[in-house]
Amino acid sequence: MKIQNKIALLFTLLSASIIVALSIFVYIFATESIRSSFYHRLEVRGDIIGHAVLEENESRKPIYYDIKKRHLGDLPIERHKVLLSSVDIKEKAKLPLPDDFYEDLLKNNEARFISSDTSYVGRTIVNDDKKIIVISSAVDLYGLAEMENLKNLLVIGFLIAFVFIFTFGKIFSDAIFKPIRRIIRNVKGINAHNLHQRLVIDNSDDDIEDLSRTFNDMLDRLEVTFEIQNNFVSNASHEFKTPLTVISGEAELGLSVPELPENVRQSFTNIYKESEKLEHLTNSMLSLAQTGFDGKKEEWGWLRIDELILSVKEAADKISAENKVSINFDHLPENEEMLVVNGNKVLLKAAFTNIVLNSCKYSDNKPVEIIISSDQQYAIVEIVDEGIGIPDREIGQIFVPFFRASNTERYKGYGIGLPLAHNIIRMHQGKVDVQSKVDTGTRFKTFLPFK
Repeated sequence: MKIQNKIALLFTLLSASIIVALSIFVYIFATESIRSSFYHRLEVRGDIIGHAVLEENESRKPIYYDIKKRHLGDLPIERHKVLLSSVDIKEKAKLPLPDDFYEDLLKNNEARFISSDTSYVGRTIVNDDKKIIVISSAVDLYGLAEMENLKNLLVIGFLIAFVFIFTFGKIFSDAIFKPIRRIIRNVKGINAHNLHQRLVIDNSDDDIEDLSRTFNDMLDRLEVTFEIQNNFVSNASHEFKTPLTVISGEAELGLSVPELPENVRQSFTNIYKESEKLEHLTNSMLSLAQTGFDGKKEEWGWLRIDELILSVKEAADKISAENKVSINFDHLPENEEMLVVNGNKVLLKAAFTNIVLNSCKYSDNKPVEIIISSDQQYAIVEIVDEGIGIPDREIGQIFVPFFRASNTERYKGYGIGLPLAHNIIRMHQGKVDVQSKVDTGTRFKTFLPFK
Protein backbone atom coordinates (compact mmCIF):
# COMPACT_ATOMS: atom_id res chain seq x y z
CA MET A 1 0.00 0.00 0.00
CA LYS A 2 1.31 3.44 -0.90
CA ILE A 3 2.28 5.79 1.94
CA GLN A 4 -0.26 8.33 0.67
CA ASN A 5 -3.08 5.80 1.08
CA LYS A 6 -1.69 4.69 4.45
CA ILE A 7 -1.77 8.26 5.74
CA ALA A 8 -5.33 8.76 4.48
CA LEU A 9 -6.38 5.47 6.08
CA LEU A 10 -4.66 6.20 9.40
CA PHE A 11 -6.15 9.70 9.47
CA THR A 12 -9.58 8.23 8.83
CA LEU A 13 -9.21 5.51 11.47
CA LEU A 14 -7.90 7.95 14.07
CA SER A 15 -10.70 10.44 13.44
CA ALA A 16 -13.29 7.65 13.35
CA SER A 17 -12.00 6.31 16.68
CA ILE A 18 -12.36 9.74 18.26
CA ILE A 19 -15.91 10.08 16.91
CA VAL A 20 -16.83 6.58 18.14
CA ALA A 21 -15.44 7.32 21.61
CA LEU A 22 -17.33 10.63 21.73
CA SER A 23 -20.53 8.95 20.50
CA ILE A 24 -20.26 6.24 23.16
CA PHE A 25 -19.73 8.90 25.84
CA VAL A 26 -22.75 10.89 24.64
CA TYR A 27 -24.91 7.77 24.49
CA ILE A 28 -23.92 6.61 27.98
CA PHE A 29 -24.36 10.11 29.46
CA ALA A 30 -27.78 10.52 27.79
CA THR A 31 -28.85 7.03 28.91
CA GLU A 32 -27.93 7.75 32.51
CA SER A 33 -29.64 11.12 32.40
CA ILE A 34 -32.89 9.68 30.97
CA ARG A 35 -32.81 6.78 33.43
CA SER A 36 -32.16 9.07 36.40
CA SER A 37 -35.02 11.34 35.36
CA PHE A 38 -37.39 8.38 35.07
CA TYR A 39 -36.30 7.05 38.49
CA HIS A 40 -37.14 10.46 39.98
CA ARG A 41 -40.58 10.52 38.36
CA LEU A 42 -41.24 7.00 39.63
CA GLU A 43 -40.08 7.95 43.15
CA VAL A 44 -42.44 10.95 43.25
CA ARG A 45 -45.35 8.71 42.39
CA GLY A 46 -44.26 6.15 44.97
CA ASP A 47 -44.08 8.89 47.63
CA ILE A 48 -47.62 10.00 46.87
CA ILE A 49 -48.90 6.42 47.06
CA GLY A 50 -47.04 5.90 50.35
CA HIS A 51 -48.38 9.05 51.96
CA ALA A 52 -51.88 8.16 50.79
CA VAL A 53 -51.54 4.81 52.53
CA LEU A 54 -50.22 6.45 55.70
CA GLU A 55 -52.98 9.08 55.76
CA GLU A 56 -55.26 8.32 58.72
CA ASN A 57 -58.03 10.59 57.56
CA GLU A 58 -59.91 8.50 55.04
CA SER A 59 -61.57 11.57 53.55
CA ARG A 60 -58.21 13.03 52.59
CA LYS A 61 -56.79 9.93 50.90
CA PRO A 62 -58.58 10.53 47.58
CA ILE A 63 -56.82 13.92 47.39
CA TYR A 64 -53.42 12.20 46.99
CA TYR A 65 -54.67 9.98 44.20
CA ASP A 66 -56.38 12.93 42.54
CA ILE A 67 -53.15 15.00 42.61
CA LYS A 68 -51.22 12.07 41.12
CA LYS A 69 -53.75 11.54 38.36
CA ARG A 70 -54.25 15.22 37.52
CA HIS A 71 -50.70 16.51 37.69
CA LEU A 72 -48.48 13.49 37.16
CA GLY A 73 -50.49 10.88 35.28
CA ASP A 74 -49.72 7.18 35.06
CA LEU A 75 -46.51 5.79 33.68
CA PRO A 76 -46.55 2.84 31.24
CA ILE A 77 -47.17 -0.43 33.12
CA GLU A 78 -46.96 1.39 36.46
CA ARG A 79 -47.17 -0.82 39.56
CA HIS A 80 -46.84 -0.08 43.29
CA LYS A 81 -46.35 -2.63 46.08
CA VAL A 82 -46.78 -1.40 49.67
CA LEU A 83 -45.13 -3.38 52.48
CA LEU A 84 -46.11 -2.52 56.04
CA SER A 85 -43.16 -4.36 57.58
CA SER A 86 -39.49 -4.73 56.71
CA VAL A 87 -39.42 -8.29 58.00
CA ASP A 88 -39.04 -10.87 55.23
CA ILE A 89 -39.33 -8.04 52.74
CA LYS A 90 -38.04 -10.19 49.88
CA GLU A 91 -40.64 -12.90 50.45
CA LYS A 92 -43.43 -10.37 50.79
CA ALA A 93 -42.46 -8.40 47.66
CA LYS A 94 -42.18 -11.44 45.38
CA LEU A 95 -40.46 -9.36 42.69
CA PRO A 96 -37.54 -10.33 40.36
CA LEU A 97 -35.06 -8.18 42.28
CA PRO A 98 -31.56 -9.06 43.56
CA ASP A 99 -30.64 -9.21 47.24
CA ASP A 100 -28.57 -6.05 46.91
CA PHE A 101 -31.73 -4.08 46.15
CA TYR A 102 -33.39 -5.10 49.43
CA GLU A 103 -30.18 -4.59 51.40
CA ASP A 104 -29.79 -1.02 50.05
CA LEU A 105 -33.47 -0.37 50.72
CA LEU A 106 -33.24 -1.41 54.37
CA LYS A 107 -29.88 0.31 54.90
CA ASN A 108 -30.34 3.57 52.97
CA ASN A 109 -34.13 3.72 52.91
CA GLU A 110 -34.04 3.81 49.09
CA ALA A 111 -32.88 1.61 46.21
CA ARG A 112 -32.94 1.54 42.43
CA PHE A 113 -32.72 -1.29 39.92
CA ILE A 114 -33.53 -1.93 36.27
CA SER A 115 -34.36 -5.37 34.89
CA SER A 116 -34.77 -5.63 31.11
CA ASP A 117 -36.89 -2.57 30.34
CA THR A 118 -38.62 -2.34 33.74
CA SER A 119 -37.33 0.17 36.31
CA TYR A 120 -37.77 -0.43 40.04
CA VAL A 121 -37.45 2.06 42.92
CA GLY A 122 -37.92 1.33 46.56
CA ARG A 123 -38.44 3.93 49.31
CA THR A 124 -39.06 3.87 53.02
CA ILE A 125 -41.74 6.44 53.92
CA VAL A 126 -42.16 7.61 57.52
CA ASN A 127 -45.10 9.59 58.90
CA ASP A 128 -45.02 10.25 62.62
CA ASP A 129 -44.45 6.81 64.13
CA LYS A 130 -45.65 4.87 61.12
CA LYS A 131 -43.28 3.47 58.51
CA ILE A 132 -43.97 1.62 55.27
CA ILE A 133 -41.96 0.44 52.27
CA VAL A 134 -43.18 1.24 48.77
CA ILE A 135 -41.66 -0.56 45.74
CA SER A 136 -42.71 1.06 42.47
CA SER A 137 -42.10 -0.19 38.96
CA ALA A 138 -42.81 1.04 35.41
CA VAL A 139 -41.46 0.88 31.87
CA ASP A 140 -39.95 4.05 30.37
CA LEU A 141 -41.29 3.60 26.83
CA TYR A 142 -40.60 7.19 25.89
CA GLY A 143 -37.08 7.06 27.30
CA LEU A 144 -36.34 3.84 25.43
CA ALA A 145 -37.62 5.41 22.23
CA GLU A 146 -35.40 8.46 22.82
CA MET A 147 -32.35 6.27 23.40
CA GLU A 148 -33.10 4.25 20.24
CA ASN A 149 -33.46 7.48 18.24
CA LEU A 150 -30.23 8.80 19.73
CA LYS A 151 -28.42 5.56 18.85
CA ASN A 152 -29.66 5.69 15.25
CA LEU A 153 -28.70 9.35 15.01
CA LEU A 154 -25.18 8.65 16.30
CA VAL A 155 -24.70 5.69 13.92
CA ILE A 156 -25.91 7.65 10.88
CA GLY A 157 -23.82 10.64 11.93
CA PHE A 158 -20.77 8.43 12.29
CA LEU A 159 -21.21 6.92 8.80
CA ILE A 160 -21.65 10.35 7.23
CA ALA A 161 -18.65 11.70 9.14
CA PHE A 162 -16.59 8.65 8.11
CA VAL A 163 -17.25 9.35 4.43
CA PHE A 164 -16.34 13.02 4.81
CA ILE A 165 -13.23 12.24 6.86
CA PHE A 166 -11.97 9.69 4.31
CA THR A 167 -12.63 12.09 1.43
CA PHE A 168 -10.86 14.98 3.14
CA GLY A 169 -8.06 12.59 4.18
CA LYS A 170 -7.49 11.62 0.54
CA ILE A 171 -7.49 15.26 -0.52
CA PHE A 172 -5.13 16.15 2.32
CA SER A 173 -2.67 13.31 1.60
CA ASP A 174 -2.84 14.01 -2.13
CA ALA A 175 -1.84 17.63 -1.54
CA ILE A 176 0.96 16.63 0.84
CA PHE A 177 2.44 14.03 -1.55
CA LYS A 178 2.09 16.08 -4.73
CA PRO A 179 5.74 17.26 -4.68
CA ILE A 180 6.90 13.72 -3.83
CA ARG A 181 5.01 12.30 -6.83
CA ARG A 182 6.68 14.91 -9.00
CA ILE A 183 10.08 13.76 -7.69
CA ILE A 184 9.16 10.14 -8.42
CA ARG A 185 8.19 11.00 -12.03
CA ASN A 186 11.46 12.86 -12.54
CA VAL A 187 13.53 10.08 -10.98
CA LYS A 188 11.88 7.43 -13.18
CA GLY A 189 13.06 9.36 -16.22
CA ILE A 190 16.71 9.27 -15.10
CA ASN A 191 18.84 6.30 -16.13
CA ALA A 192 22.35 5.50 -17.26
CA HIS A 193 21.76 7.36 -20.53
CA ASN A 194 20.75 10.72 -19.02
CA LEU A 195 22.52 10.99 -15.70
CA HIS A 196 23.06 14.67 -16.50
CA GLN A 197 19.40 15.36 -15.73
CA ARG A 198 18.57 16.83 -12.33
CA LEU A 199 15.47 17.33 -10.22
CA VAL A 200 13.81 20.72 -10.25
CA ILE A 201 14.25 22.36 -6.85
CA ASP A 202 11.62 24.72 -5.45
CA ASN A 203 12.74 27.26 -2.90
CA SER A 204 10.21 25.99 -0.40
CA ASP A 205 12.68 25.70 2.49
CA ASP A 206 11.22 22.37 3.60
CA ASP A 207 12.11 18.67 3.68
CA ILE A 208 11.15 18.22 0.01
CA GLU A 209 13.76 20.78 -1.00
CA ASP A 210 16.38 19.01 1.15
CA LEU A 211 15.42 15.66 -0.44
CA SER A 212 15.73 17.07 -3.98
CA ARG A 213 19.13 18.64 -3.26
CA THR A 214 20.39 15.43 -1.65
CA PHE A 215 19.26 13.40 -4.67
CA ASN A 216 20.92 15.83 -7.09
CA ASP A 217 24.17 15.60 -5.12
CA MET A 218 23.98 11.81 -5.35
CA LEU A 219 23.42 12.05 -9.13
CA ASP A 220 26.51 14.27 -9.43
CA ARG A 221 28.63 11.61 -7.73
CA LEU A 222 27.05 8.79 -9.75
CA GLU A 223 27.59 10.58 -13.05
CA VAL A 224 31.28 11.07 -12.35
CA THR A 225 31.67 7.44 -11.20
CA PHE A 226 29.81 6.05 -14.23
CA GLU A 227 31.86 8.12 -16.65
CA ILE A 228 35.13 7.01 -15.10
CA GLN A 229 34.07 3.36 -15.10
CA ASN A 230 32.63 3.50 -18.62
CA ASN A 231 35.74 5.17 -20.04
CA PHE A 232 38.03 2.69 -18.29
CA VAL A 233 36.14 -0.39 -19.49
CA SER A 234 35.80 0.98 -23.02
CA ASN A 235 39.47 1.82 -23.32
CA ALA A 236 40.62 -1.39 -21.65
CA SER A 237 38.37 -3.52 -23.85
CA HIS A 238 39.64 -1.83 -27.00
CA GLU A 239 43.22 -2.23 -25.88
CA PHE A 240 42.64 -5.94 -25.16
CA LYS A 241 40.97 -6.62 -28.47
CA THR A 242 43.97 -5.97 -30.72
CA PRO A 243 46.52 -8.19 -28.93
CA LEU A 244 43.92 -10.92 -28.49
CA THR A 245 43.28 -10.93 -32.21
CA VAL A 246 47.01 -11.19 -32.83
CA ILE A 247 47.40 -14.04 -30.31
CA SER A 248 44.46 -15.94 -31.78
CA GLY A 249 45.73 -15.45 -35.32
CA GLU A 250 49.29 -16.53 -34.48
CA ALA A 251 47.98 -19.64 -32.68
CA GLU A 252 45.77 -20.50 -35.65
CA LEU A 253 48.72 -19.97 -38.00
CA GLY A 254 50.90 -22.21 -35.86
CA LEU A 255 48.29 -24.97 -35.96
CA SER A 256 48.31 -24.86 -39.74
CA VAL A 257 52.00 -25.83 -39.92
CA PRO A 258 52.32 -29.50 -41.07
CA GLU A 259 54.34 -32.07 -39.15
CA LEU A 260 54.15 -29.95 -35.97
CA PRO A 261 55.29 -31.83 -32.83
CA GLU A 262 52.36 -33.01 -30.75
CA ASN A 263 53.36 -31.11 -27.61
CA VAL A 264 53.72 -27.87 -29.59
CA ARG A 265 50.39 -28.45 -31.34
CA GLN A 266 48.76 -28.98 -27.94
CA SER A 267 50.25 -25.71 -26.70
CA PHE A 268 48.95 -23.83 -29.75
CA THR A 269 45.55 -25.46 -29.24
CA ASN A 270 45.43 -24.35 -25.59
CA ILE A 271 46.52 -20.83 -26.54
CA TYR A 272 43.86 -20.65 -29.22
CA LYS A 273 41.05 -21.89 -26.91
CA GLU A 274 42.00 -19.59 -24.04
CA SER A 275 42.30 -16.61 -26.38
CA GLU A 276 38.83 -17.39 -27.73
CA LYS A 277 37.45 -17.43 -24.21
CA LEU A 278 39.20 -14.21 -23.28
CA GLU A 279 38.06 -12.58 -26.51
CA HIS A 280 34.51 -13.65 -25.72
CA LEU A 281 34.74 -12.05 -22.27
CA THR A 282 36.35 -8.92 -23.70
CA ASN A 283 33.63 -8.60 -26.32
CA SER A 284 31.02 -8.93 -23.59
CA MET A 285 32.66 -6.21 -21.52
CA LEU A 286 33.01 -4.03 -24.61
CA SER A 287 29.36 -4.55 -25.49
CA LEU A 288 28.36 -3.64 -21.97
CA ALA A 289 30.55 -0.56 -22.02
CA GLN A 290 29.06 0.48 -25.36
CA THR A 291 25.74 1.10 -23.67
CA GLY A 292 27.00 4.64 -23.24
CA PHE A 293 25.28 7.45 -21.42
CA ASP A 294 24.06 9.08 -24.64
CA GLY A 295 22.48 5.88 -26.00
CA LYS A 296 23.95 6.44 -29.49
CA LYS A 297 25.92 3.20 -29.45
CA GLU A 298 23.10 1.12 -28.14
CA GLU A 299 21.11 -1.03 -30.58
CA TRP A 300 17.86 -2.11 -28.99
CA GLY A 301 15.05 -3.78 -30.84
CA TRP A 302 12.48 -6.55 -30.79
CA LEU A 303 13.90 -10.07 -30.93
CA ARG A 304 12.59 -13.61 -30.42
CA ILE A 305 13.96 -15.35 -27.39
CA ASP A 306 13.96 -18.79 -29.06
CA GLU A 307 16.07 -17.50 -31.98
CA LEU A 308 18.42 -15.87 -29.48
CA ILE A 309 18.89 -19.16 -27.63
CA LEU A 310 19.70 -20.91 -30.93
CA SER A 311 22.49 -18.40 -31.50
CA VAL A 312 23.67 -19.01 -27.91
CA LYS A 313 23.88 -22.73 -28.67
CA GLU A 314 25.97 -21.99 -31.77
CA ALA A 315 28.31 -19.77 -29.74
CA ALA A 316 28.68 -22.46 -27.07
CA ASP A 317 29.49 -25.05 -29.73
CA LYS A 318 32.28 -22.87 -31.09
CA ILE A 319 33.79 -22.23 -27.66
CA SER A 320 33.27 -25.71 -26.18
CA ALA A 321 32.71 -28.23 -28.93
CA GLU A 322 32.35 -31.14 -26.50
CA ASN A 323 29.37 -29.62 -24.72
CA LYS A 324 26.06 -31.51 -24.34
CA VAL A 325 23.71 -28.55 -24.48
CA SER A 326 20.17 -29.28 -25.69
CA ILE A 327 17.20 -26.96 -26.21
CA ASN A 328 13.72 -28.00 -25.10
CA PHE A 329 10.97 -26.41 -27.22
CA ASP A 330 8.11 -28.44 -25.71
CA HIS A 331 6.87 -25.56 -23.56
CA LEU A 332 6.76 -22.82 -26.17
CA PRO A 333 3.60 -20.66 -25.89
CA GLU A 334 1.02 -20.79 -28.66
CA ASN A 335 1.14 -17.01 -28.96
CA GLU A 336 4.50 -16.18 -30.55
CA GLU A 337 4.34 -12.60 -29.26
CA MET A 338 4.98 -13.99 -25.78
CA LEU A 339 8.53 -14.82 -26.97
CA VAL A 340 9.30 -11.36 -28.37
CA VAL A 341 11.34 -9.15 -26.02
CA ASN A 342 12.83 -5.71 -26.39
CA GLY A 343 16.58 -5.70 -25.90
CA ASN A 344 20.11 -5.62 -27.19
CA LYS A 345 20.87 -8.87 -29.01
CA VAL A 346 24.64 -8.76 -28.39
CA LEU A 347 24.24 -8.20 -24.66
CA LEU A 348 21.53 -10.82 -24.17
CA LYS A 349 23.49 -13.34 -26.20
CA ALA A 350 26.54 -12.68 -24.01
CA ALA A 351 24.46 -13.08 -20.83
CA PHE A 352 22.90 -16.41 -21.79
CA THR A 353 26.17 -17.71 -23.26
CA ASN A 354 27.95 -16.99 -19.98
CA ILE A 355 25.32 -18.92 -18.01
CA VAL A 356 25.36 -21.86 -20.45
CA LEU A 357 29.16 -22.08 -20.49
CA ASN A 358 29.21 -21.92 -16.70
CA SER A 359 26.76 -24.82 -16.57
CA CYS A 360 28.93 -26.81 -18.98
CA LYS A 361 32.13 -26.06 -17.10
CA TYR A 362 30.91 -26.82 -13.60
CA SER A 363 29.15 -30.01 -14.69
CA ASP A 364 32.20 -31.35 -16.55
CA ASN A 365 30.20 -31.25 -19.79
CA LYS A 366 27.33 -33.32 -18.49
CA PRO A 367 23.96 -32.69 -20.21
CA VAL A 368 22.70 -29.10 -19.94
CA GLU A 369 19.08 -28.45 -20.88
CA ILE A 370 17.69 -25.08 -21.97
CA ILE A 371 13.90 -24.84 -21.54
CA ILE A 372 11.99 -21.98 -23.19
CA SER A 373 8.52 -21.05 -21.91
CA SER A 374 6.49 -18.04 -20.81
CA ASP A 375 3.88 -16.88 -18.34
CA GLN A 376 1.45 -13.98 -18.51
CA GLN A 377 4.20 -11.37 -18.14
CA TYR A 378 7.61 -12.84 -18.93
CA ALA A 379 9.43 -14.93 -21.49
CA ILE A 380 11.22 -17.55 -19.41
CA VAL A 381 14.52 -19.32 -20.10
CA GLU A 382 15.59 -22.12 -17.75
CA ILE A 383 19.13 -23.49 -17.91
CA VAL A 384 19.40 -26.75 -15.98
CA ASP A 385 22.66 -28.62 -15.39
CA GLU A 386 23.85 -31.68 -13.45
CA GLY A 387 26.93 -30.06 -12.02
CA ILE A 388 28.56 -29.55 -8.65
CA GLY A 389 25.88 -27.15 -7.42
CA ILE A 390 26.24 -24.12 -5.16
CA PRO A 391 26.36 -24.29 -1.33
CA ASP A 392 23.22 -22.83 0.26
CA ARG A 393 25.12 -20.26 2.31
CA GLU A 394 26.85 -18.91 -0.81
CA ILE A 395 24.03 -18.85 -3.35
CA GLY A 396 23.18 -15.24 -2.49
CA GLN A 397 26.68 -14.05 -3.49
CA ILE A 398 27.10 -15.64 -6.90
CA PHE A 399 26.25 -12.36 -8.65
CA VAL A 400 28.91 -10.44 -6.73
CA PRO A 401 31.84 -9.64 -9.09
CA PHE A 402 34.88 -11.89 -8.64
CA PHE A 403 33.14 -14.13 -6.09
CA ARG A 404 33.66 -17.86 -6.59
CA ALA A 405 31.95 -20.62 -4.61
CA SER A 406 34.03 -22.65 -2.17
CA ASN A 407 33.64 -25.88 -4.21
CA THR A 408 35.08 -24.48 -7.47
CA GLU A 409 38.82 -24.67 -6.67
CA ARG A 410 39.59 -27.18 -9.43
CA TYR A 411 37.89 -25.05 -12.10
CA LYS A 412 39.46 -22.03 -13.74
CA GLY A 413 37.50 -18.81 -13.60
CA TYR A 414 37.43 -15.22 -12.40
CA GLY A 415 33.88 -14.72 -11.11
CA ILE A 416 32.91 -12.31 -13.89
CA GLY A 417 30.51 -14.26 -16.12
CA LEU A 418 27.49 -14.53 -13.81
CA PRO A 419 27.64 -10.95 -12.47
CA LEU A 420 27.89 -9.71 -16.05
CA ALA A 421 24.91 -11.85 -17.09
CA HIS A 422 22.92 -10.70 -14.09
CA ASN A 423 23.58 -7.03 -14.84
CA ILE A 424 22.53 -7.49 -18.48
CA ILE A 425 19.27 -9.22 -17.48
CA ARG A 426 18.48 -6.47 -14.98
CA MET A 427 19.29 -3.86 -17.62
CA HIS A 428 16.49 -5.42 -19.69
CA GLN A 429 14.02 -5.11 -16.75
CA GLY A 430 14.30 -8.85 -16.12
CA LYS A 431 15.23 -10.99 -13.15
CA VAL A 432 17.12 -14.20 -12.40
CA ASP A 433 16.09 -16.95 -9.99
CA VAL A 434 18.66 -19.56 -8.95
CA GLN A 435 17.95 -22.93 -7.38
CA SER A 436 20.84 -25.24 -6.61
CA LYS A 437 21.81 -28.32 -4.63
CA VAL A 438 25.36 -29.45 -4.05
CA ASP A 439 26.40 -32.50 -6.14
CA THR A 440 23.00 -32.48 -7.86
CA GLY A 441 22.91 -29.46 -10.15
CA THR A 442 21.76 -25.88 -10.64
CA ARG A 443 18.74 -24.31 -12.31
CA PHE A 444 19.05 -20.73 -13.61
CA LYS A 445 15.62 -19.30 -14.40
CA THR A 446 15.62 -15.94 -16.19
CA PHE A 447 12.57 -13.76 -16.77
CA LEU A 448 12.41 -11.13 -19.52
CA PRO A 449 9.25 -9.04 -20.07
CA PHE A 450 7.73 -9.53 -23.51
CA LYS A 451 5.96 -6.83 -25.49
